[in-house]
Amino acid sequence: MSAVCNKLLSLSEEDLRNKKQLALAAGTELNAAAGELCRALELAEHGDGVSAAAVYAAAARERLGGAAQMLDRVADILATGSLTEETAVWYGRLDYTRLYRSGVSQGQVPQSAELWQAFTEQARTGGPLGICRDMRERTLAVSALIGDWLERIDDPAADSALPRVQSAMADLAAYSQLVAFANKVEPRDPAWVIPRNTAA
Repeated sequence: MSAVCNKLLSLSEEDLRNKKQLALAAGTELNAAAGELCRALELAEHGDGVSAAAVYAAAARERLGGAAQMLDRVADILATGSLTEETAVWYGRLDYTRLYRSGVSQGQVPQSAELWQAFTEQARTGGPLGICRDMRERTLAVSALIGDWLERIDDPAADSALPRVQSAMADLAAYSQLVAFANKVEPRDPAWVIPRNTAA
């Protein structure tokens, strides 16, 4: 991703290094949060019940909070750069449909047209900064869901609510995978651009 941002945004070497470290750390926290939630669901369904699951759910929420803070710092760094007109046009003319189909066929991204559409909207309108901010908001939304569940842990329906939280976490993980795949595209690569005579 640092190479991508180096070509798309005017960032210093120090900013690029810091951004890369923060983005990698945020990804690690997201993966860890997914693991914590899987453990929480396992305990709620087959283990010691909701109270034991709450420990892992709370750990997942803490990790998501940390990831959101890191993404916020990444956004701050990205905000110091600016897209060139050429790059903005390239983002607008990318063949997102072909890119998505390529990722699915290679097994590198999950088959989720709805999440991909959300990603492409962010890419077209906000570039890397828009994508980063969207990722942060999605992370905070899952954290808030966990918080709501923890507050209602004594409710008889708490057991059935946890799978909803896990589904939201799965969507977040899938979105993260889509973003990571798209970030592998060489900036301003004409191979992925829709020809002008066929572009919408």
